[in-house]
Amino acid sequence: MSKLIKSYLNKFYYYRYLAFKKHKKDVLKNPKSEANRVYYPFFKKKINWNNPKDLIEKTYWLQFNANTNLWTKYTDKYLVRDYIKECGYESLLPELYGKWDYVKDINFDELPVSFILKSNNGCGTVLIVKDKSKMNLKSVKKQLNRWSSITYGYRSAQLHYLNIKPCFIAEELLLNNEEDNLLSPISLIDYKVYCINGEPEAIWVSYDRDYYGGVKMTMYDLNWQIFSKNLVSSDYYTFSKKDIPKPPCLQEMLDVSRKLSEPFSQVRIDFYVINNEPVFGEMTFTSGWGFFTNDYYNYLGSKITLSKLSQ
Repeated sequence: MSKLIKSYLNKFYYYRYLAFKKHKKDVLKNPKSEANRVYYPFFKKKINWNNPKDLIEKTYWLQFNANTNLWTKYTDKYLVRDYIKECGYESLLPELYGKWDYVKDINFDELPVSFILKSNNGCGTVLIVKDKSKMNLKSVKKQLNRWSSITYGYRSAQLHYLNIKPCFIAEELLLNNEEDNLLSPISLIDYKVYCINGEPEAIWVSYDRDYYGGVKMTMYDLNWQIFSKNLVSSDYYTFSKKDIPKPPCLQEMLDVSRKLSEPFSQVRIDFYVINNEPVFGEMTFTSGWGFFTNDYYNYLGSKITLSKLSQ
């Protein structure tokens, strides 16, 4: 790794750490102010806590007024595996190589040549190891310890993350097949099924994801018809006219999404497709925003009746 890249990553970490300290202070003082801070730039208004309308407003309302214990449990990238098994979908899970509470406990000698390391309680805290023999162990441990030093959930007031007991897991490294690699050479194609009241609404597809540089996206309805009129591009999210072929396992992904989302008013179920078969990614209860139109956020929000909900 060049000195220039190392310098950039170090600066990025210190910026994130200082931001984390500020967000933590703000949330402990007034969590709703932090929610409004990130909500206002896109929606050009503050959250209406008394009469929320759009999906994001109602998600925040649930964060502050409902029982979100299951959000915490199923956002946990380790514990959610038990829920997937309970629902009968163990075959959709990537192979698990190990779980550790502390970086010092990870025995890298016992891991295979290739794998991914991730924290169970973060966003973007994923380390891809394609060849262990070329891995800089000191740098890897330093990266993992840095993840541990920043508690995810204070930024944007995603409070359910704060109750997750941190750990690290190693899973099998998933790779695109040749055809998908031509469509998305930088990353796996990610199929994200938005579910409201236990029913899929649309599939948001992201690909060529670069954590620092952005992500390309498109969107389909449940029949795999282009649905991108509801998307807006930004500096990070870029709508692409590239057509992603319909996955042969689309119906299975939708059926699984119905089952997993059944207890919830809103959740996003993520999948990868490997060798034409779905592989479970994660469940997300506080999806980001800035890539749907306001009208679509309002449409999704209109389907959620808060007076009937506990989670």
